[in-house]
Amino acid sequence: MSPTLLSGQTVQTRPLATWKASHPGFRGSIVALQHPIRGESIYLKRVVGLPNEHIAIVDGRVLINGSPLDEAYLSGRGEARPGGASQWFTDGGEVFVLGDNRGDSEDSRVFGPVPLDLILGEAWFRYFPPGLL
Repeated sequence: MSPTLLSGQTVQTRPLATWKASHPGFRGSIVALQHPIRGESIYLKRVVGLPNEHIAIVDGRVLINGSPLDEAYLSGRGEARPGGASQWFTDGGEVFVLGDNRGDSEDSRVFGPVPLDLILGEAWFRYFPPGLL
C-alpha cells in the first residue's frame, strides 16, 4: 500500500457492516483481509470494485462497468502492470481489491475477487510509529 501506508506502520481497523460493502461510498476504502489462498496472511488493500460489478483494466486504467475509475489517491503512481487477466466480475458477496503500488502488489488481479467474509475490517486510523505519519 506504499506510499499511502508504509512498512512498519500500525493500522487500527473497525468492523465492516455487510450492508456497507454494497454502498458506493465504500469504494476507495482500505481494508484488512485474510488472503483468499494463504489464510494465515493478512493484507491491506483498497476496495475498487463493489459487489455485482464488472471490473476491467485497460491500458493501465481501472474501468467499473465500462466507466473509468477516478483514483485521485494514486497521484499518478498507480498504473496497473500489464499481463494476466484483464477483466473480472464480482458477485453479490465479493469485492475487488488493489494495492496502491500497482506495479508491485499481490491483489485481486492475482487471487480474484475477495469474498466479504474474508474482510476483517476497514482501516480507519494509522498511529505508530509517529515518525512515519
